[in-house]
Amino acid sequence: MRFTMVFSMPFCKKLKAFLLVGLLMLTTTAWGEGVTVKTAVVTAAEEGVFLNADFNVELTPALEEALTRGIPLNFVLSFELIEPRWYWLNKTIVSMQQERRISFNPLTRVYRFSMGPLSLSFNSLADALQALTQLSSIKVADAGTLNKGAHYRASTQLRLDLAQLPKPFQVDALSSSDWKLSSSAFEWTVNP
Repeated sequence: MRFTMVFSMPFCKKLKAFLLVGLLMLTTTAWGEGVTVKTAVVTAAEEGVFLNADFNVELTPALEEALTRGIPLNFVLSFELIEPRWYWLNKTIVSMQQERRISFNPLTRVYRFSMGPLSLSFNSLADALQALTQLSSIKVADAGTLNKGAHYRASTQLRLDLAQLPKPFQVDALSSSDWKLSSSAFEWTVNP
């Protein structure tokens, strides 16, 4: 007994189009939103050791809606500098976390970026996100901390702090990926 499958040309075109649309939807949901690291550099100067980094943040529709309704979004920037040692455990040179916040006032229609005592106002979300994601000359250690000729491993990450959201949104965050916004740890080698 022999089976022969016959597909018509319009069916094959529809199947290709369906598969292509499905693949594009999968790609945009996997890569369309989130946090990625564009660049990250550690420089040693006479004044100290500094971190310069640039992240790309794309808010999910749920996060953008929550922000425009007045719910602030708190982010945590993590940075770690490690000296690898073959004879013992690795030595942590620097381990720091910095809180950064974006909020929106629906009455004045102004976005606000806050980091500690620093607070800046912006008219657009894009400008506020740029202030959140561009790190320029953040001092992470004193001068003389790094030894010349040594090799260090640096890693940085930016993530949404779900614990700072209001309680009802924390419950939503447990069951929905729309509320999870984090970069994977970006690692690189530092040679002062």
